[in-house]
This record gives sequence, structure tokens and C-alpha cells, in this order.
Amino acid sequence: MAVAKLKKLLVAVHTSQEKPLLSEIKLHTVSEINPYIPSGEREKKKIKQKSENLSLIQQSLDILGSYKGVFGLLASMAKIPVKRSEFMEISKRNDLLKTAEDILKHNLERESILAKIKTVKSEINHLLVWKDYKGNLEDIGDFPLYCVRLGKINKKNCSFEEFSEKLKNLEVSLSEIFSDNETTVCLLAFHRNFKENVDEVITSCAFEESELKNYQSTVEENILLRRQMIDNLNGKDEAEKKTIRILMEKHEKDLTIYSEYLAAEEQVKEALAGHYKTDSVSFYTLWVKEKEADRVKKLTEKFPFSNIIDIEPDEGEMPPILLENNRYVKNFEMVTTLFGVPRYFEVDPTPYISVFFAMFFGLCITDAVYGILLMAISAFAAYKYKNIRSFMIFMFFGGFWTMVMGALFSGWLGDLPSYIGLGDFFGRIALLGDPVNTNEGAMNFFRLSLLLGVIHIFFGLFIKLFDLLKNKDYAGAFFDAFVWILYIGSLVILFLGTDIAVSMQIVSKPLVSGAVSKILLYTVLFSVAVIVLFANRSEKNWVMRIFMGFLNATIIGGVTAYVGDILSYIRLMALGLTSAGIGVAMNKIAFTMKDIPYVGIIFTVIIIIGGHLFNFAINLLGAFVHTMRLHFVEFFGKFYTGGGVEFKRFREDYKNIVIIDD
Repeated sequence: MAVAKLKKLLVAVHTSQEKPLLSEIKLHTVSEINPYIPSGEREKKKIKQKSENLSLIQQSLDILGSYKGVFGLLASMAKIPVKRSEFMEISKRNDLLKTAEDILKHNLERESILAKIKTVKSEINHLLVWKDYKGNLEDIGDFPLYCVRLGKINKKNCSFEEFSEKLKNLEVSLSEIFSDNETTVCLLAFHRNFKENVDEVITSCAFEESELKNYQSTVEENILLRRQMIDNLNGKDEAEKKTIRILMEKHEKDLTIYSEYLAAEEQVKEALAGHYKTDSVSFYTLWVKEKEADRVKKLTEKFPFSNIIDIEPDEGEMPPILLENNRYVKNFEMVTTLFGVPRYFEVDPTPYISVFFAMFFGLCITDAVYGILLMAISAFAAYKYKNIRSFMIFMFFGGFWTMVMGALFSGWLGDLPSYIGLGDFFGRIALLGDPVNTNEGAMNFFRLSLLLGVIHIFFGLFIKLFDLLKNKDYAGAFFDAFVWILYIGSLVILFLGTDIAVSMQIVSKPLVSGAVSKILLYTVLFSVAVIVLFANRSEKNWVMRIFMGFLNATIIGGVTAYVGDILSYIRLMALGLTSAGIGVAMNKIAFTMKDIPYVGIIFTVIIIIGGHLFNFAINLLGAFVHTMRLHFVEFFGKFYTGGGVEFKRFREDYKNIVIIDD
């Protein structure tokens, strides 16, 4: 369980066998392929661009995806099992491109129809403003002898009476059509000779004129006509949707498989592009596992116009990082890659993450029923959706420890057992007590959080010690790891031997005697002296060396830093108590409702289910984030740097399908 040992190979192949050889490497090996760039050659930049066919197929699949409901989208998360013979047969079907074009065409028609519906609805909304006008709309406008205007005035700017008064001397026929608290709709008719004077008045009164020049017949008839247009357009839209759904039911699987085939072809084309080649020979470099190197070389027997040989990495070049872990640990690689994969000669932290991560996660939630629910959801999702299987197994272990911690701390949907007469039974299972209702349970939770923090931090220091010894850095192992273990370990034991630790109820009595404490004190002084003198041993200036060493032993990375790190683990208790406290509150609220006549029990059940689902969801996020923080900051800081370049596999790996060999 570590970073895989890799070997670099040079591949030289005649262009006639280039693509078959790359396809064979992709299908049967775990490898990273790169273009071979001889020294002195400038690497040409490649612009990765999808082929038109792949883009077309993926667009059609995106359209089909928009026609699925929630359950359809969940179902689409599962990879489709496909026999290799079926995959090869579908890969030769050019007719699927025509199917994809048809889907795009029908979707485009739908978009056009929906745009028309939106426009017509906008026209209806405009007409509804003038629905109280019963005359013909073609009678409104400017004519040779007279003008007719339909519009409205805002009463805040001008009342109908004021408006009428201003028009009194202009021989205008003014009719009130409709009036409410804010506006008045009115109709004006006047001789064309008075047009300029009337326009001045209506402008001063902020008269809002209707825009109905191109309409005929009445407002009501126009609205009715447009509603009929919408019905007709909706019918066409339904017909287009039905056609797309038929195409989806008939061709979606084949389109998905064909899309995966084209994407795989793109990967090979990308490998073919931008590499060094002569007129007849192409060159590549491969990173493969040391144990698979000979098998890769044997491909030259199948492809006689090729040669594969060992080569040394370029000067300063570090191999990419491929993590090798067992089936259990592999599920936790996600945490490592989120932080950054290790460097080639650095320890892989994933196995150590797998020891603590799920336990801390469970401690942050501390409810057995939540754990059982998470295990059930994760197990179902891992079985159903192969593309997220690793993450679901990861969450399953988190659910297991949530169940264990919940049972130990009497967390069963908060304190629900006490409401249904089972409190004593579940209380006997709670070996560490009830942290919400008893002081003993709370202190046990506090002690456990601190204990796990100390173990976790020292675990990181011991990893650093053994890793340095493995790499034969004996000075670093002594000065940068062993002395710190001695220093911090002695301080922790010294503290547990004081009355302060007893008063804080961390221990019931001092852990060590005065004589032992005296020995530990000398150990601390020895450790501090070594750290002050040798922590910055690369520094030539002794004054600066001692000054920086003193800071390291005390403020920067010293006692204060370790105290802060250990205290950070109290947040495990804080999150666990928060989860339990919200659960208890939900139960209390729920059971206050049960005495309401007729509907009380219904309200109680709804609040219990809804409240606990809410509590479950928010605490899942909090537990994941905080547990990750404890590993990234407190744990990794003791031994791990990261910063390696992740291995990019050139392999047969499909997003939405699983190939099954016939």
C-alpha cells in the first residue's frame, strides 16, 4: 500500500501499426502515455477540440437528458452494461449521426415554438390592459380629418377631472373607459387641427398611449384569437416532445454507447497528435508499473514494426504518482487526491486516513439510526451506480462508525427511545453514557475526543519517523521526529500528572508520581535543547540558528502549536453534541404536538421524520468537512507535503457504460 514503482519506456512504432498498438496499450495496460520530445525540439502546443461527430452525439444526449424526471436522472447515474460484441457493432453505425441530427432538429423546432408562445403571451398581457375598450382597434389612430387616442393616465400625476379641464377649450371628445385606484383608461377624439395642442396637454399629464396600431377588430376578439394560437402551438409542442421521447426510448442506449466509442477514439487521436515522428516512425514515452513493463515490451511480438525499450527519466523529471492500495483503503484515495497526491519518494497517507477518517466522521454525528440510514443509502447507491461506487463505500464506512458511536453514546434519533418506553434498554447499550443528559456522558465524550486527537497527532509523528528511517535520513529521523515525539509525549504525560488535569476531569487522579514527573521534566529540557540547537541545522549563523530553534520549540510549531492542534479535536465533541442536541429538540417539539385532537399524532410523525432528515443532512456535510480539516491541517502537517503529479491513465475507461467481455 504505497506509491507504485514506475518505469519509463520509449515506444517507436511504424505509422502503419501506430493506432492498433496504442489501442492495445490502452486496452490491456495501466499506463500514462506522452509524446516523445527529443532534446532541442520545441513542444508544439496542442489545442484539444472535440470532433464534430462527438459534439453532435453529446448534444443530442444532453437534450434527451433534459426530458427525464428526477428518477430518470438518478437511473442514468448507473453505468450501462454492454457486451463487447454489441459495443463493436454499434461503433460501426453511422446512422446514429442522423438520429442525433433529428433530435437536434426537433428540439430546435420546440425552442422556436416556445419562443412564439412567449411572444403571443406577451401580446395577450398587453391587450388585457385595454380589455375594457369594446370598440374596434382599427378605429384608433391618426386619420385625415380627426385623431382617436386610447390611453391611460396615472392619478398620482393627474386626475381625470384635471385632464378633462385642460382639454375643455380644444374641442376634444373625452370618454372614461375604466378607472381604479391608480389609473384611468380613457378615449380621446379630436379634429386634426388641434393635434399639436392636444399632444402638449397629454404630454404634460403623462398620458400613456396604447400601442395597438396593427390590430384589427376588438380587444376581446384579439385575445381570443391569440389564445387559440397558443393552444395550436402547444399542440405542436406536444407533438415534438412526443417525437423526441420516442427517439429517446428507441436510440438513447445506442447513442450513449456510440458517444463512449467516439470519446475513446478522441483519446487515441489526442495521443497521436503533437508527438515527434519521422516520415514513417512515431515515438512515445510510457510510464508503466515496473511489474508490467515486460508485458508491455512483449507487444512487439504482436506488432513487429515497433520497438519498446527502457529509458531513464529526463534530468529533474519525477515520475507521475499512481497510488496502489487494497480494496478497502482504495475507497479513501479521494481524500488524498483532494489535498494533493504524494511526491514519488513520499509516503502515501491513504492507508492511515482509512484508520481514522470514518471513525472521526461517525463521532461528529453520533446517532445510530442516522448511521444505519447512511449505510443503507450507501449500500444501495454502491450497488446501483457503479460510477460512484467507491465514494458510496467510503460513506458506508462512515455510516458504520456513526452507528457504533451513536450506540455507545445513546444516540437513537436523539432521545426518541425515552419517549416510547425503551430508554432503559438502549441506555444499557450506551457504554459511554448520554452526553446530552448526563455529565458523565459529556465528560466521556470530551475525554475520547482529546484522546483521539493525541493518538492521531502522535500517529502522524511516528509515520514521519519511520518514513525518514526508510529513506535512510537518520539525522532527520532523530532531530525532526524522535526528539519531537519525546518532547510532546513527555509534556502530555507531565500534564496528566498535575492537579489541573484532575480538576478538568480528564483523569480521576494524577497519572504519574512526582519522581516520574521529575524524570520527564529532564526529558523535556533535553528535547528543548536539541530542538534549539539542531532544528535549523542548515543555518550557518549560530545566533540566528539558536533564535529560530527557540521559536520552533515554543511558538512556531512548538508547544503552543501542538496544544492548538490537540484542542482542535474537541470539535468532534462539539459537532456530535450539536447533532444530538438538535435531535433531542426535534423530539421535544414533535411530542408536544401529540395531544392536539385528531391531527396531533400526524404532526408528531411529520416533525420527527422531517426534523431528523434535516438534522441528518446538515450534519453529514459538517462531519465530512470537519473530519477532512482535521486530516489536512492537524494530521498531514506532521509528516506529509504532497505536490506530486497525478498519474493520467491511458486506459479503456468509460463514463456511462461497462464493457462485459462475451
